Amino acid sequence: MAQLKQPESNGFEISALAPAGTYIATCIDAQDQFGVERPKFENPQEKENLDVTRFLFGFKGQDGQPHLVQSFEFRISGSPKSNLFKFLTSWLGHPPKYGWDYCELKAQGAMITVSHKQSRDGSKTYANLIGIAPVMDQLKAQVIPITAFATSPNTQASAPATQQAAPPQNTAAAANSYQQPSLPPQGLAPATPQTPPQSQPQAPQQAWNPAVDSDAECPF
Repeated sequence: MAQLKQPESNGFEISALAPAGTYIATCIDAQDQFGVERPKFENPQEKENLDVTRFLFGFKGQDGQPHLVQSFEFRISGSPKSNLFKFLTSWLGHPPKYGWDYCELKAQGAMITVSHKQSRDGSKTYANLIGIAPVMDQLKAQVIPITAFATSPNTQASAPATQQAAPPQNTAAAANSYQQPSLPPQGLAPATPQTPPQSQPQAPQQAWNPAVDSDAECPF
């Protein structure tokens, strides 16, 4: 018997194109999806079921108006080679601990870099989050409270093509600048929230950038 299936979400609903630049942002939400069907990286003709997540950030532009931007879709993976692990490492300033719930980052600040990218036919403009780093101590007071953003983070509707992040391109040939920590690959599935440990001062790290941090074996 044929059944109608609810369409899968491609991200948060965003009504306006975020301006390009570097901003002090606030994490508004994380959207987890489990068992999502996606084409295989090594063979797009075949499908596989993946657990994926993406993050929604809010910031105020130079015009003083609030804006929203979402990250790329990440495969939920604890492999140090995965883009989610690299993204969280760049955001935290240190590798995340296994078993830790990354949803605790909701309402936390981050330094993000937003860029614009045109579609191949030039008809659409995408706002892509291409860099993330911790907020410096002297700027933490400028992190905007999550309540300042009038949005519904749990909305599961797809974002319009002119506002959502463009699909990540295959950049396997690009260099990977991350130093891989000696940790056993495990899952980073959300766990029971724990009190995050006090992190020690870290040396400045290069911000995550999907243009150089993609891995040939893991496109997420």
